[in-house]
Amino acid sequence: MVNLKAKPYNLTDADIAWVESTIAAMTDEEKVGQLFFQLTSSQEESYLRELMEKYHLGGCRYNGMTGNKVLAQNRILQKYAKVPIFIACNTESGGMVRMLISTL
Repeated sequence: MVNLKAKPYNLTDADIAWVESTIAAMTDEEKVGQLFFQLTSSQEESYLRELMEKYHLGGCRYNGMTGNKVLAQNRILQKYAKVPIFIACNTESGGMVRMLISTL
């Protein structure tokens, strides 16, 4: 068993309770979905909603777009995620700046 109170996690008892109850409430399909990251092909809300509700993605990576579009996409994905998703970035050609903007 992983010690979630130790580094690098440093979770509190309340955090650990949330993790355990969230995992216990997930279907097998939702757990499998957490293993996948999607490179989105559209930023339309209906498309992003379907990705989250149908495939239960664990994360995504954005295509080249402005910081504002990255921010909008991330907000939509998080809105429909049952579990907060990871947002990956390609830091070549200034991607890091876009990710910093999207976290504001």
